[in-house]
Amino acid sequence: MLILLLIPALIWHILIFRLAPRLGLVKLNFNKTPIMASYGIASFVYMAVAMIILGSFGYANWKQVSLYNATLGAMWMLGIIDDIWGTRKVGGFKGHFRKLLLERKLTTGAAKAIGGGIVGIAAGWIVSDGDVLRWILAAMLIPLASNILNLFDLRPGRAVAVFFLGLGVTCIAVGGHFTAPWLVGIIAAVTLMFSVVDSKGKAMMGDSGSNALGAALGLTMALNTGIVFQAVAIVVIAAVHLYSEKHSVSALIERNPALRAIDRRLGVR
Repeated sequence: MLILLLIPALIWHILIFRLAPRLGLVKLNFNKTPIMASYGIASFVYMAVAMIILGSFGYANWKQVSLYNATLGAMWMLGIIDDIWGTRKVGGFKGHFRKLLLERKLTTGAAKAIGGGIVGIAAGWIVSDGDVLRWILAAMLIPLASNILNLFDLRPGRAVAVFFLGLGVTCIAVGGHFTAPWLVGIIAAVTLMFSVVDSKGKAMMGDSGSNALGAALGLTMALNTGIVFQAVAIVVIAAVHLYSEKHSVSALIERNPALRAIDRRLGVR
């Protein structure tokens, strides 16, 4: 049964990597080397199948499986649209929404931001159990966390490191007791599996991967932590977004000796 469930994921993986050049998914990385720029299109399918398997064997209830798969899946699809049809001529929230409001042109980035907000509102309502404050916080945290990994997916291993940093801080905050620990564990395991090619600079997770993985982080925080933790997380993530609107995060890392030393250990440079 396990093998039968994994076969579609394997076929999808092979198909996407074979079709990558035709889909415009082979792009130049920071070293001007052509690589697969959206392995997240394949990696999420492994996560989704693995979560269904866990639900089938009783390691997670179907409400949790459905919530994680629906939230990550929606962000994943929005990311695919941006990976395949998006352009880098417009950047940042301000740039995308200026294009929308002033020129009446909907960029894939703006569509992703609007869609991500809707996903956050829907998933946040389920997480909140009717508590309006928790709903508002979750509705903000999930899309913000989804996009923060995209901001760091500019150098090998960087976005993966941010994911595990956020997951580690969350784990400490909840004393290691997660809601749906098996689901969080399998997402982390698949991420580690693909991080090998990521850290070696042979592939990038792309918007499809970073958005889905960031959503997993935001959803995990929303499900497990209190309102103070979530409010602080929102402020920190929002601050990074605001900084990135006018400044380069990569340049900041390069200027700071401590950050630069850590960054050098995350992957090839």
